[in-house]
Amino acid sequence: MLLNGVQRPARARSAHDLVAHGIGQNIMQGRFPIGSTLPGDAELMELYGVSRTALREALKTLAAKGLIESKTKVGTRVLDRNNWNMFDADILGWHLEMGVDARFLGWLFEIRQMLEPLACATAAMRRTPEQLAVMSRALQAMYQCETSRQSFTKADLAFHQAILEASSNPFLQSIGSVIGAALATSFTISSPVSSDDRFREVMRQHQAVFDAIAEGDPAAASEAMSELILQAAERVRIKHAESALATLQIHAFSEVE
Repeated sequence: MLLNGVQRPARARSAHDLVAHGIGQNIMQGRFPIGSTLPGDAELMELYGVSRTALREALKTLAAKGLIESKTKVGTRVLDRNNWNMFDADILGWHLEMGVDARFLGWLFEIRQMLEPLACATAAMRRTPEQLAVMSRALQAMYQCETSRQSFTKADLAFHQAILEASSNPFLQSIGSVIGAALATSFTISSPVSSDDRFREVMRQHQAVFDAIAEGDPAAASEAMSELILQAAERVRIKHAESALATLQIHAFSEVE
């Protein structure tokens, strides 16, 4: 719903969550541009239909995420992107809701390539039998999802999160939201369950990751995860390029007609 050119958010769990979601999305979409000053409290309260208390809580939440900064006698300013906490689940979610481009997808795969192989290597050295069992259950769930994209995504995310947990490193564990965003977005573009051959190849790669961790081989675990991410990025890149080409061809055909 639009009000004075600003998109109002859908209902959230609480009033301040609703406002944070609405303002956050409008920042992402450029309706509240970087460097601009947000409307005053009274206008925002009227815009979102909330109390001053709920608005203040929402602004505190957004400030903690690095999106805004409030100063006395100046107002609340939208900060540059380099201040945003891109590991924050809400910020990633707002990006996904408005749609992501090839550059954003590239960033997601880059950060995964930097950190997940390390998480796998560490998990190979530190995992407990219980943690390995959790990984195994997630892997087996993936094998059972050959025709269900949604179920496969859920099981795949559980597998990757189990690896992060087994690393016993809180910094690595904190990237779970990034992996979730990358998986959800990439599977929307190019799903591993879209063909039998692709499914078998993706499962081979995940099995290699699991086997290396189970055998306590950090080098093999790191290499297997690196290969998995590179192949996923390549599938998405190709599919994204095909979609862009098809769109250009449609436009060209329309112009000819």
